[in-house]
Amino acid sequence: MPTLVAAPTAHPSPTPRVEPLGELGREIEIGAIDPASTWPLGAFASDGDAIYFGSGIADGPDGDVAPDLWRQVPGEDRPELIWRNPQRDRLLAVIAGDLGTVAFADMDANGNKDWDLRVLPEPDGDPVLLDSHPGDDEVSGLLPSVAVYEDRVVWTAFDRGPSGPVSQLLLATAPDWTPSVLLERDAEEAELWLPSLRGERFVYCEVRYNADRTADERHVFLADILMREPPRRLDTSGRATMPLLVDNGVIWKETDSGFNMFNWGTLVFWNELSDEMRPIRSRLQEDVNYPSAGERFVAVRGYDPTVFALYDGDLAQWRLIDRYDIESGRSVVRAHVGVSLLVWLETAGTDESHPGRLRYAFLPAAGTDRLRGG
Repeated sequence: MPTLVAAPTAHPSPTPRVEPLGELGREIEIGAIDPASTWPLGAFASDGDAIYFGSGIADGPDGDVAPDLWRQVPGEDRPELIWRNPQRDRLLAVIAGDLGTVAFADMDANGNKDWDLRVLPEPDGDPVLLDSHPGDDEVSGLLPSVAVYEDRVVWTAFDRGPSGPVSQLLLATAPDWTPSVLLERDAEEAELWLPSLRGERFVYCEVRYNADRTADERHVFLADILMREPPRRLDTSGRATMPLLVDNGVIWKETDSGFNMFNWGTLVFWNELSDEMRPIRSRLQEDVNYPSAGERFVAVRGYDPTVFALYDGDLAQWRLIDRYDIESGRSVVRAHVGVSLLVWLETAGTDESHPGRLRYAFLPAAGTDRLRGG
């Protein structure tokens, strides 16, 4: 397909105008994508090499949805359009990738139950359709949750079943990308969510409801792709969700009783070497949400959006990138890390010329502080 680039006026800003307050913020080199190249903005994510985001800028200033997939390589002047959606009334709402393999889901922008999940094996290739909403009214229209590692994609989605809607966890692998069902549950009783994939293993969350669906239990399970053994439950609380495979274990989020899995919570680390759990608490952020994990750092959305900090797995501590002046109106809305490339959405604050800006930075590699004796 022809490669399109954003308008010539768009260019990355090499650094913020004010030096970050945090020691981690001063250690990294922060870049930015000009908002003229991103808005209207949909989902975004890092795959470790580049930043991918959904946008409607291909439709010019009149665009009001984000149907297309764009790619920004750090150091290059402008992002490029790598997939133009033939359906212009769509919103690209889910992106997950790993070193050039990117999966993404778009949905109907008018609220209809209609989504498609595709994988793009390489930026200049053609996407492969992996899954779609079946179109049944009784099947949930909630979007798939997706994880990518090298040439594999795992995702959870709702589908029709022989006796009613089901919740599935599926796998597709290069080169043919034929989906296979790893796990399936009756959607009235349980739901499968939020997988994380590394090598031959994956983790996921299973939500199991009581008879009248007034309460639920949430558990994190560890399994291998070949399903040679039954999945192993890791949590003991029944409030675990959003699991992430990391070095030597798994990190997940736990919410308070009575709140659903998408509410704020605190992180927990399960150490695979010792088979022990410990909380990952922070004086910088009392509650967090939507964690993502790279090779060393975990990025989160913080309850206090004026504080931007990451969890450093090597040093087992939270490290501050920046703390914004509340009067400035600037804050961090979302953040995502893939391998060592971090991307986050910073609101514009008092600058009314644009809604916000995507910033990015390469983080310190695993082991570098230990090698320096830090």
